[in-house]
Order: sequence, then C-alpha cells, then structure tokens
Amino acid sequence: MFVADSLIVVGLATLSLGTIHETDGPQERTFWLRNVGQEAVALTQGYTSCGCTTIHFSKGVAVSPGDSTAVRLRFNPRGKGGDFHEVGTLVYQKAEGSSQSPAVSPTKRVTVTLAGSCITSEETLLRQFPVRVSDTLRLSTVRFDLGIMHVGESRERTVVALRLPSQAQERIPLRFTVDADTPKGLQHIVKKLKVGGQEVAVTLDVLVR
Repeated sequence: MFVADSLIVVGLATLSLGTIHETDGPQERTFWLRNVGQEAVALTQGYTSCGCTTIHFSKGVAVSPGDSTAVRLRFNPRGKGGDFHEVGTLVYQKAEGSSQSPAVSPTKRVTVTLAGSCITSEETLLRQFPVRVSDTLRLSTVRFDLGIMHVGESRERTVVALRLPSQAQERIPLRFTVDADTPKGLQHIVKKLKVGGQEVAVTLDVLVR
C-alpha cells in the first residue's frame, strides 16, 4: 500500500533569517507539520544539507490525522560567510497501529529550509583569506601544489578573492597545462592574475614527469 503525502508544512517551508553576523551565534526557527492524511504517521529520520545545521523533532511519535508536530531547524554561522540556503529533510511513514506495519511501510519526505546572508567575523576572514594584497583585497592563497603531471595533462585550481569592506567574494579559476616545452622535474610556475585592477602572482608547484 502506498503512503500518501500526508505531512505538509503549515505556513512557509522556507524561513529567512535575513542578514546575520557570525558573532550572533546559532539561529533557530520552528516549523509546524500537519498530517492531512487519513492515517497516523511518524517521523523516523531527519538530516540536513550541511553540518552547520541540525534538525530536531519527535522521533517515532505518532501524528494523528489533523494533528501537527513541531520541527526545529538550527543554523550555526560559525566559520560561515555569504548567502546560505540550508535544507532539513524529514522522513516519515505510517505509525504503529496503522493498517500497514511500519517495518514494510514505504517512506515519504518533507523538507524545510533556513535561508539568509551571513557576515563573517574578522577572525574568520583572516583565517580563510590569509593573503593580504591591500586594505581592500585579500586572497585565499597564492600557492598551489599540483603534484605529479605529465605532458598534455591539465589541472585547474581556484583562487578566491575577498573584497573589503563589502565582504564580496570572487572565484578566479587558474588552469595549467603541461606542454612539450615544459622542463622535466620540479617546477615552480608563476602565473599573473588581474584581481580588482591589481596584479597578483600565483605560484604553481608541479613535478613534471
């Protein structure tokens, strides 16, 4: 017997936290799920899209037709920055005493979401973007170890630039290809990037075989 989509979110399935600061600490919101089906169901499992978010609910407790149950989604902004969209997924099936045993009852899922934008603390920014180019520009790194490469092989790495004070981030791809003229052995390839009108040197360490 197929289990219907019995649980629906009462109100908004996505709640906005707006703009928060990392130093504000964990943020939590409550969602309500209502059973609009004909049989009792129970939440059996919950998981989230990121380790920064946890989900809390009454596991295994029967939700009768017409009744509701609360679900709390908690987002921890520690080490985070920029826009976020964290999803909590809840798995449910028919509860004990329904017409079909929970052991063989199919499962269904319902999702809830916390969204917003996080302003990173200065301490985290310095850790994530340790390379200072100027007062208004910092980089995630200026050196990559590409390991062992052979002629004709290509690899791509990404430098992330942070613009201050807006905290806007820009991802800059950097590709290196070993051609026939590349000397064998350990090479330190210097690439020049233009970031925000400023020239930055990035070193690629590679062992050419």
